[in-house]
Amino acid sequence: MATLTLEEIAEKARNHRVTPVERRAQRVSLIMGLRSKNSTVTREEVSSFLDQNEGRSGEGSLRD
Repeated sequence: MATLTLEEIAEKARNHRVTPVERRAQRVSLIMGLRSKNSTVTREEVSSFLDQNEGRSGEGSLRD
């Protein structure tokens, strides 16, 4: 496997389109990062809440 240069990596990042699954993972990650130190909320609970709040049946969730 060839090693990419910094310029090639930057170009690849510029051309990348964020998929709905990636966007959802970013949302879950943001919520997890905003929790307080004492929070016991799990990633699965956040994902489930988003499913319920957005009317999903689990499609595209992180539990797949």
